[in-house]
Amino acid sequence: MSFTIWFMGRPAAGKSTLAKRVENVLREQGHHIENLDGDEIRKNLYPDLGFTREDRATNNRRTAFICKLLNRNDISVVTGMITPFRDAQQQAREIIESEGEFVLVYVKCSVEEAANRDPKNLYQQAQEGKIENFTGVNHPFQEPHNPDIVVDSEAQSVDESVAYVLHRLEELGVLETEYSSEYDFDLTVEEEDEIKGRLDDLGYLDD
Repeated sequence: MSFTIWFMGRPAAGKSTLAKRVENVLREQGHHIENLDGDEIRKNLYPDLGFTREDRATNNRRTAFICKLLNRNDISVVTGMITPFRDAQQQAREIIESEGEFVLVYVKCSVEEAANRDPKNLYQQAQEGKIENFTGVNHPFQEPHNPDIVVDSEAQSVDESVAYVLHRLEELGVLETEYSSEYDFDLTVEEEDEIKGRLDDLGYLDD
């Protein structure tokens, strides 16, 4: 079954970075997958939307509907969206779960750390009053009540976070378990011949 992995969190928390890294791993594993980046969705599909609560809800709802359509056609999705309100988080789940698995990943990061790593200096501009409705500064951000996965991007490196997300996806049954290479083993020629001989004696290798 197809799935949507919805990375949510404050601006500059690391959502897009994690989404891209997880996408790359899943693509290497053979999954048909698309990455719907929140900034790209806004820029290319909904440039008319602002950042009021209503506009954010509309953006989240439309993106969830796109995820639903892709899942319906057996294409899985990763997406990074701020999704600052709990009702929008729940609505995304309800929209998508009719066609695919929905996994809400909360990328946890404090305002202070997000501001420190902000490549566009948006936090400072919002604090100076130059940007309105900026999440976590002059616009609310509601942490999810029951996310499926929580990643602490302050305490975990990107590699650790990716590994943890993939591990939890396996635990949740979204991904099949990838057996570790430590369980791989080689057979000698003699061992192969012995096994084949036993199977032949039992009639499993008869022509």
